[in-house]
Amino acid sequence: MANVTSRSDVNTLAQLRARRAVRLAARQLTEDAPKLARASAAAYQAGLAARAAELHRAALIAWRAGIPAEVIAADGRLPQAVVHRWITGRRTPGRPCEKRP
Repeated sequence: MANVTSRSDVNTLAQLRARRAVRLAARQLTEDAPKLARASAAAYQAGLAARAAELHRAALIAWRAGIPAEVIAADGRLPQAVVHRWITGRRTPGRPCEKRP
């Protein structure tokens, strides 16, 4: 007989993976910041922007997997307001605010 996995098990696994990705991206950003600070200003800014973008992507994936914003904020060590802006699409990390016409 085939091993049957329920939809809720698949969703739970996706949520666990999404939360782990948020925690990993946050840890990577925290660990890499001091190393990047020793580089040139341009490398520092580019490195932080890349790691922030990865955290942003992980937060969006977690949101789409059904993880509440406050849990994403806790896992990512972020203010809830930042996570809310990210999931509502108001601003992307690493990019300057663009003026709208």
